[in-house]
Parts: sequence; C-alpha cells; structure tokens
Amino acid sequence: MRKYEYTERQTMAMLGRRGFLKVVGVTALAAGATGYAVLDLLQRRNDIIKARQAGLYKDDKICQAAGLHASHVNPSVQRFYVDMKAEPVAGVSYELLHTHYYPRTQLALGGH
Repeated sequence: MRKYEYTERQTMAMLGRRGFLKVVGVTALAAGATGYAVLDLLQRRNDIIKARQAGLYKDDKICQAAGLHASHVNPSVQRFYVDMKAEPVAGVSYELLHTHYYPRTQLALGGH
C-alpha cells in the first residue's frame, strides 16, 4: 500500500487567522487615518471660508458707516473717473473696474 502525503503551498490568497487579522488591522488603520485627514482638511477649509466671510461683513459695515454705499461714491473711484476722463459703467472704466460673479456656494459645504 502507498502512503500519500499532502502539504498546502503558501499563497497570498490563503490567509490564516493571524494574517487575516493583520490585513484587516492595517486596512482599518489606513482607512481611519485617511478619513481623519480628509475631515481635518474639510474643517480647516470651512474655517477659512467662514473667516473670509466674517472679514467681508466687517469691511461692509465699515464702508456703510463711512457712507460708502456704492463703489462710485468712493473717493478713490471718483478720482479714477476724473483722471481717466471716464464715466461710471462706460468704456474703459467698465473694463477696468467691472468684476464678474462666480457662484461659490458649493465651497461652503453646509450652506451659508
């Protein structure tokens, strides 16, 4: 009678209990660290957006207190009109002073 011996080969696909726990542990650690980093970046981004928004509101309050309710009332802008011999919202003054609005509501991640 012949005796057969069978031994398993080590493969990457077959993990023992310890190997499986190591892989799961490393994967969970990597996922947790990545998640923390992403949340931290988003929080810092939101803090920057909120600080910028607060600064703009503060500047608006200062301008309102000084009676500068519109840009063409600003003495610097009025001097520009005199120096350039231009009128508000016409020709050169429009090209140099006009700004474009781009919606940035998606940057606020959580509303206004």
